[in-house]
Parts: sequence; C-alpha cells; structure tokens
Amino acid sequence: MNPVGIIQGRLSPPSLKRLQAFPWESWEQEFERARTCGFEGIEWLFEAEGFSQNPIWSDTGIEGIQTQIARTGVPVCSCCADFFLEHPFVRVSESEAASSAAVLERLIEQAAAVGVGTVLLPVLEVAELRTPGEKAQLLRYLRAPLDLAAEHGVRVGLETELPAGEYADLVGDAGHPALGAYFDTGNATARGYDMAADIRILAPFLCGIHVKDRKTNGPSVALGEGDADFRAFFAAVRTSRYAGPVVLQTIFGRDFLGMARAHLNFVKNLL
Repeated sequence: MNPVGIIQGRLSPPSLKRLQAFPWESWEQEFERARTCGFEGIEWLFEAEGFSQNPIWSDTGIEGIQTQIARTGVPVCSCCADFFLEHPFVRVSESEAASSAAVLERLIEQAAAVGVGTVLLPVLEVAELRTPGEKAQLLRYLRAPLDLAAEHGVRVGLETELPAGEYADLVGDAGHPALGAYFDTGNATARGYDMAADIRILAPFLCGIHVKDRKTNGPSVALGEGDADFRAFFAAVRTSRYAGPVVLQTIFGRDFLGMARAHLNFVKNLL
C-alpha cells in the first residue's frame, strides 16, 4: 500500500493570507500531529515569501528538521516548491530564469539532506507552459538541476495541467531519469480530465500524487464531495505499479485535525 502523507499547513490553523502557506509558528508541532493522526510522511512547503528564512534553506534549519524526523519517525517525503510559481522559467529574462535554476539546485541539495525523494516543480497558473518553445526553454534550464538531482537520488516532479499525452511527452522529451510527473487529482478533475486514463498514460514517469477533490471548473471541496472518481483513480494507481507516497493537499478549516483524519481514512479505504 502506498504511504499517505500530508502537505505542510494542513495540520495547523488556516492561514489568514491564503489556503496554502508555510506554517511558520507550528511546523515543528506538525510532525507530532502527523504521527498522532497516522500519516506516514510530510510534504515540505517552499514558498517565495521569506524563502531564505525557511528552515530547509539553512544548515541550522536542516538540523531542526532532522531532529523532528528522528523524534517522531515521520519523514519528509517530498517538497512542494511553490517558489517557482512566482519565479518561473518562462516568459522571464535569461538572468531571472538562471537565478531560478540556481535556487532549484540549492533546494535539491538541501532537500536531499533531510531524505526528500521528490521535489515538486509547479509549471501551472502563471508559470504554465503555453508554447513548444516554452517547453524547450524549461527543459534547457532544468538540465543542470536534473543532473544534480540524479547525483543526490532525488527526482524533480513536474506538476502541470496539460492533457496527459502532452504531459507525458514533456517529461519524456527531457530524456532524463531524474525528471518525473507529479499528478494532482483535483486539478485534473477541475479540468474535466479522466484521472484513471491519465494515470495509465503517465505511469512510466509518475513520481508523486497530490490528492484533493474539486468540482469541474470549481474550487476544492472535501474528499468525496466533488467530481473526482477516486475509486477508478486508485484502481489505476494500483495497476500502475507506483509505490511512492500519495500526499493530501485537501481543504481544511478550524477542525483541521478532524478533517485531516477523515481525509486520511477516506484515502486508506480506497488504497
């Protein structure tokens, strides 16, 4: 059975700023909360705001993360690098793209130090790929980070809202073993895609899964209340031979622990 993790922030009171935000005041407590709830991993969140103060960015911070992992037995399974939504590799100057590549390289090294297996690189929303030239540009800037990732045993998982065939072609065109696909069930559902069919196409490249539910063309909702066909999806995951973690990126509220436990049980029952 795939281990089930949860992204940072879902085990803390909601941020007043936005749905997804690094839990600055409670990131250490989230390890114990994850253990208590029964999660088997945490996905680290690396945002642009205050990134140089993020614990994963410094050696001292790395030691603090390692301490929490050792104390609770809950690993950091992956890292969601939302930083690159504000600092994309396309439709920016050469110097800006090169600077983003340098940040990604350092993040890969730091993430590897705490045992992260996959760094999620979002290429959606303002960072979406709109032309073949932009796809080629992204892959060009990823060459050095991917080589570094391979040295550290880390994979870079692209998260995109492209149709599955184009998604698979993008990853396949790189021809690099360190590049993979990080699939998001909520985004696929909102787009009206067939998740089960998509995962079968992306199976050779799959390195991560975000679990959330959405209405078609609508916002996130609690698992089971949207249009995602999770039963068919997880059946396809089982036949895909993907053995890595699935990570909850679900909605939450005041009763964040109660919602986290309910969503965990929902996924466990389907796995």
